[in-house]
Amino acid sequence: MIKKKLSAPKRYLIQFILTIIFFLTIIALININVDPEKIYPNKIKIFKNPFQLKKEIDKLIQSKGYLVYKEKYWNERKFYDILSTKHKNAECIILGSSSTAAVSKKQNPPILNKNCNSILNLSLSGGSIEDYFALSNNINPKVIQGKKILLGIQPFTLNFNRDLRWLIYSENFNEFINKINVKTTSSNNSYFNNKNIANLVKNLTSFEYLKESLKILLNVNEKNFKIKKFVDQKDLVSNNIIAFDGSRKIREPKNDKIDFSSNLINYKILNNRWYDETVFKLLINYKDYYSPKNQIIFILTPYHPYVWTLKNEPIVKAMIEVEKVIHSFAKKNKIKIIGSFNPKNVGCVEFEFYDALHSSSKCLAKLENYSINY
Repeated sequence: MIKKKLSAPKRYLIQFILTIIFFLTIIALININVDPEKIYPNKIKIFKNPFQLKKEIDKLIQSKGYLVYKEKYWNERKFYDILSTKHKNAECIILGSSSTAAVSKKQNPPILNKNCNSILNLSLSGGSIEDYFALSNNINPKVIQGKKILLGIQPFTLNFNRDLRWLIYSENFNEFINKINVKTTSSNNSYFNNKNIANLVKNLTSFEYLKESLKILLNVNEKNFKIKKFVDQKDLVSNNIIAFDGSRKIREPKNDKIDFSSNLINYKILNNRWYDETVFKLLINYKDYYSPKNQIIFILTPYHPYVWTLKNEPIVKAMIEVEKVIHSFAKKNKIKIIGSFNPKNVGCVEFEFYDALHSSSKCLAKLENYSINY
């Protein structure tokens, strides 16, 4: 039988497709093995990372110092999931987003002096209400009697599905929801799991993820982690820093470089979808679960004063509506509120912000200026 030769165009097309598949496979292998955010299971990796997260956290707490690093070898939520079990000696436990990440007694000036003698800060990048419930699974009300739990409220917090990163510990979330006697539908959980798997597969060939992977590979001989007793501004220039209490060290504000673009300031904001009533039902159960031996407090952090002048942006409406409804809820359920989205209420000025959404430690130290104990 005579085999028919492929025409030149078809042959080139097949070669091109095979070349693309080859390069995508290489990218996927690099991403899955280096895995900067540690989102893929170790079982499917050829090379295993020797970094022992729990041991490093134990060293950090024992040293009462700072973890200084250039590149992460862990998933942030795995880090704080372990850290959340270390709440024994903290009077206040903070669950929040990056806006509360700097809250600490170790900042200069110290923050929440009137309310907390000691703090464990479990604030996450893009921390969502689902993160709060997942991390709370490690916080037993019988063990923490007499302590305070501070829940960071952002304009996006009172909604579900504003961030999918919590799915890494979705089992914790589901277990905690069952503890506070709130039913979730299996179809809802299935939707989250399917979406998560699709995102993980898509991420394997992501060039952005490849870029982060290559950064780590190029620094393979450099020790990226060290625990230091003291840090200074030089450490902040080229490193990330987490204190033993979970808080983050932040750089000094540079107001001349602040970005007020619409995409940034409306981070996670969906127009006219300011809050979900189901979240409030969960928060009532949450308070009942920890009461009466523990106090629940809401903490709000200001946005840059200039953001408040952008009246046509959804974020302004979101801040007004969410602050109003959270005060109404707090009054009805006797929950204390510290801080405000509005910098005027707290007494913060322009140079006390390091970007449009985040206050500096100087501003955060003023949060207690605006405190209502309902």
